[in-house]
Amino acid sequence: MRSDTIKKGFERAPHRSLLRAVGLKDEDFAKPFIGIANSSVDIIPGHIHLREYGRIAADEIRKAGGVPFEFNTIGVDDGIAMGHPGMLYSLPSRELIADSIETMMNAHCLDALLCMPNCDKIVPGMLMGALRVDVPTVFVSGGPMRAGRRKDGTAIDLSAVFEAVGKRARGQITDEELLEIECTACPGAGSCAGMFTANSMNILCEAMGIALPGNGTAPALTPEREDLVRRAARRVVEIALDERFRMRRIVDEHAVHNAFVVDMAMGGSTNTVLHMLAIAKEANVSFDLRRIDELARRVAHVAKISPSLSTVHLEDVHAAGGVSAVLHEIARRGDVVRTAAVTITGETMGDRIAGARIRNPDVIRPLEQAYSPVGGLAILFGVWLPS
Repeated sequence: MRSDTIKKGFERAPHRSLLRAVGLKDEDFAKPFIGIANSSVDIIPGHIHLREYGRIAADEIRKAGGVPFEFNTIGVDDGIAMGHPGMLYSLPSRELIADSIETMMNAHCLDALLCMPNCDKIVPGMLMGALRVDVPTVFVSGGPMRAGRRKDGTAIDLSAVFEAVGKRARGQITDEELLEIECTACPGAGSCAGMFTANSMNILCEAMGIALPGNGTAPALTPEREDLVRRAARRVVEIALDERFRMRRIVDEHAVHNAFVVDMAMGGSTNTVLHMLAIAKEANVSFDLRRIDELARRVAHVAKISPSLSTVHLEDVHAAGGVSAVLHEIARRGDVVRTAAVTITGETMGDRIAGARIRNPDVIRPLEQAYSPVGGLAILFGVWLPS
């Protein structure tokens, strides 16, 4: 075990003494040491519930025969940081999070890693840090927020509040109407209900095979999401000492390819390009802007989610079949999906999506009725002309 560095031999008596001080017993030194990188932050709705999910994960790891060590990372809520100098801290926070994971895992020689992100720059930051550490790793997010409901039953999310501010500035709605939207758009814990950066990245984690099916779409604070946390925790113990599941062996060129495929098919946040290129670099995978644009021309846009289509949210995509259904549909177009890519469950991506089907064609469209024959993102190129 990697953790033998801090727990085996008479020279490590001081190390074991310190570990006993945090509760370890004789029998624990023969077990794998599992890091839980938890981004629980009270000011971020997508993370407010992660403290409890961390407790659940630690309990499952103990039951499965591992020793959990939970540590935290910082987090910036882009929605709260927006519109003032706080936004200057958002992207740099990604690097701090990556550094934190690299530092905690390597300083303490932990054997495997369970990452619990959810929002904004936190997901890619954890991905980058985990790739640097390169131990068996499982990702499980906190899940998307459910859509809010106005008095008339209209489904809304955070984007509706931003739009309402503009309407109020133009005198198109009253203060009372703005307040109603403000108070109903974000009903509780979870990453914002639309296809913003948080949910886009959590969906891409699923497409890369480093998370279990449902990671990108199962709503927060549901029995299904809690079960996902439990299964992810058990799985990280199962693979903790298995070299086949080291992070860089899962996140390879095929995984990055599949991430961009689902991104194009679902019209993900443009921030995914920024983050996935950084992730690819950490994984030593060559993937540039021209390749992204070429791929977009081969992937049909089969799902539109808020803010692209304000009536559809992640809970609807989950009910319609989720990420697996999207990939299964896109795979009908030749070799676009890399079905031989390996996932942290040990199955290939092809095996994972084989039984998936679209359950609501109004949410996930079949190829023949795609919103567009090309992907939801495109890269624009130009030539600089001196004045």
